[in-house]
This record gives sequence, C-alpha cells and structure tokens, in this order.
Amino acid sequence: MQPLIQRLFPPGCVVVPSASVPKAQRFVVIPGDDGPRWIAPLDWNLSEKVLRQWSPIARASRAKWRLAMIAHRMQCIRHIPGAAVIGIANLDSGAWAHLGIIDESDIVPVIYVARPSTTQKAVISLLSANSGEVNRVVKVALGSHAWSSLEREHANLESVEQMHSGLAPRPLGLFPALGMTAQEWIEGEIRLSPPERAAVNFLALLQQQKQQTTLRGLARRYHDRLTALPEREDEVQFDRMLDSVRNDEPVPAAFYHGDFVSWNLICQDDGACRAIDWEFSDPDGAPLLDLFHYLLRFPFAAGLIDSYRTAARFSLEAHRPLVESILDRLGASFRYAEDALTLSFVALYVTRHHQVSAIERTQPQLRAVAASFAGARTLN
Repeated sequence: MQPLIQRLFPPGCVVVPSASVPKAQRFVVIPGDDGPRWIAPLDWNLSEKVLRQWSPIARASRAKWRLAMIAHRMQCIRHIPGAAVIGIANLDSGAWAHLGIIDESDIVPVIYVARPSTTQKAVISLLSANSGEVNRVVKVALGSHAWSSLEREHANLESVEQMHSGLAPRPLGLFPALGMTAQEWIEGEIRLSPPERAAVNFLALLQQQKQQTTLRGLARRYHDRLTALPEREDEVQFDRMLDSVRNDEPVPAAFYHGDFVSWNLICQDDGACRAIDWEFSDPDGAPLLDLFHYLLRFPFAAGLIDSYRTAARFSLEAHRPLVESILDRLGASFRYAEDALTLSFVALYVTRHHQVSAIERTQPQLRAVAASFAGARTLN
C-alpha cells in the first residue's frame, strides 16, 4: 500500500494508523477483485460527490457497491469485508500546486485505481472541502504503457476542444516529469443504459461535415497501423478482415472516440452528454465505428462475443432499424454498415494492442471474431 500512496499523494505522505491523524487525513480503502479500487476520504460528505457517479458494470458488483455506499454513509464502512481505514500523515492540503492548483488549502483527493493492466492508471478527483466542487481530475500513469496512453488522451482532448467545445473535458495540464495529466471534472450522471438516441446524437457531433472519407481508404490506413504493431498475433485473420472492406461511399469523417460505452458518457441535466476517457481516440474515423462498440458494450463486458456471427447478431440484427436510420441520414447502403462493423473490430484490436492483463477480455474476443470471419456470411 505504501508504494501506491507515495505515487498518488504529495511527497512525504506515509500510511499510519487512522487514530494518529486528524479526521481530515483519514481515508477508507475500498477493495476490488484485484487490489484497491478506491481510496476515499472517510468523511462521507467529502466522498459522496465522486463515489455516487461511479457504478460497476456487473449486476452482482453493483449490488456490493450499493451496500458499501450505504455502509460508508452510515459511518461503518470499515466493517465491509476487505475495506480498511488508514491515516495519511504529512498530508498538506495545499500541496497540489505542482498540478496547477493555487490559493486553495482545502483540497482533498478521492482516488479511483483502475484494474491492473499495462495501461493501468489512477484517477484522482481533487475536491474543495469548503465548496464541495471538484477542482480538476488528475490521471496518474501506473502501468508500463500508461503514460503514452495518457499523453495521447491529452492531445485528443485538445483536438476535440478545438473541433467542438463541450463534448469532452477541457485539458488542464500535462506533467511528463510526474507521469500525470489534468483535466476538467464533468458534472452529471453516468447511466449504464441511457436512451440510444443520446448516444447517436453525441456521435453525430463528432462528424466533420466539411471533410469526407471512405471505409476502403480508412481500412488501408488501418492496415498500415496493423503492420506496425509488434508481436502481431492472428496477422492473417485481421488482414483478411481489412481486405474485405471495399465500400467506397463517401461519408463525413468522424472523430473516433475508441472507447465509446455508456459508462464513459456523462448525462447532464439539460439532456446533453459529454464523454470521458479519450485515450484510445483518433481523429481519423468514420460514422458507425463507435456506435457498434456502444451496441456491443455489454456482450463484450460479459465475454459473450465468440464469433463474428455472434457480434453481428448483437449489433446489426438486434439494432437494424437504428442502423438503417443512420444510413439514411448518411445516404449510405447497408453494405457500408457491414464494412463499418468489420472495421470496428480491427480498430479495437489496434488501439488495445498493449492493453493486455489477466482480466482483459476484449483481446480474446476480438481474436475469436477474426478467426471466424472467413466463414461468416453477409447479412444483407
């Protein structure tokens, strides 16, 4: 625990018994299946704003999370199995100046620690104890490939801000020497199953109407990226998928989010949505790539995608009216949708090539899709 605390808290902070420090320096460590998941103030009033915005995907995990939050609110979180209450000595609440925070001496951190992986990161929400407002979100690189991922996200946030302000968090700082980035906190609610129209409307804003692309041209560019990957597994299968993408219908280019799932979409009171986690993004995209990832988010999370046919059933077949309504707006054929679905799997594989860990399910499912693709029949 001490090495993690040293990485996430200001220099000089150490773990001590909770009774030996003031209440403002007491934190609860809430466990996940593979290590600490949250390090949050023991004071529920300081933890609530951030913790309430998060929800696990799996139903059983959500039930456990609700129980933990009830226990936290009732000041008995230490009785939750695996939870621990710790003290952080030498915590100077004004010590966050190195991250761009000045003239605020009441800052407290609420920390989320992602699952272990090569791109593992921690997300620190820096909250003002007096105002209850989150000043900013700081992301900290923990995994071996995490910094390059955070650096890429920062650049993507700058690009989206220039293209269409208000769709993503504003980038607030890049700190290479610290392996950290800072960005705006997004107020709102994360819903696991928001109306599909909300997702469609958001993705429409990522389209660049003055710039056009074709899936065939995009597939050629992905072929170059695929070839550049080290230790290429299933090379022939993914090459075959790219070779099958031959649709030449011009459509608006679109900024590709790359991890467009409902738990990365924050819904606000006025009905608008903003997206977070842009580390897999790329300005070079096309309509429907993100939508298919969105439609397949729960089957992927449950490990259910065992073939191309299964994926097509959960997306093209189950949501055909929605897909066709978008095709009508684009003036594109159903063949475009089939090729976009094929290309979306290669895009996920390329962007997640380094995100490998014991709990990562996406890579095996993508390889299963690629291996079965040759025998898949067109749905049109």
